[in-house]
Amino acid sequence: MKMRFLKVMISLSVMSFSTAVLAVDCDSPPGGVGLDSAQANLQCVERVQKENDKKLNASYKKLLGILRDNSDEENFSHSQLVSTERAWIAFRDAECELKASLAGGAHQWRVVNQAQCISDMTAERTSQLNKYYEDASDN
Repeated sequence: MKMRFLKVMISLSVMSFSTAVLAVDCDSPPGGVGLDSAQANLQCVERVQKENDKKLNASYKKLLGILRDNSDEENFSHSQLVSTERAWIAFRDAECELKASLAGGAHQWRVVNQAQCISDMTAERTSQLNKYYEDASDN
């Protein structure tokens, strides 16, 4: 029993080390449906997601900086943006989980599909926040 556990742990260590060491070419990620392909694609999606998240946070902070603390009939308030963004994040996460589940497939590809959905929706939200910023700046 202990020997089997040790073999499993060593195998997992080698697999995680090899994936961390190998650089994935995200311009042409590997094809296929196996675990290696899914892990490589997930690395690429996570890289893009990290960049999209940085852009979203920058747009959010920029918009937050020009909003007033209190709303009036014509203007969106600071607290409204905060609560809206929290609700949007909850929606995005739930929506992407649902999409990935409905798409089916192996677990590793559901994870990739969910991450891709989150990345795409984050990029769309960034554009939307930038539009809000332009509109708020005009007022």
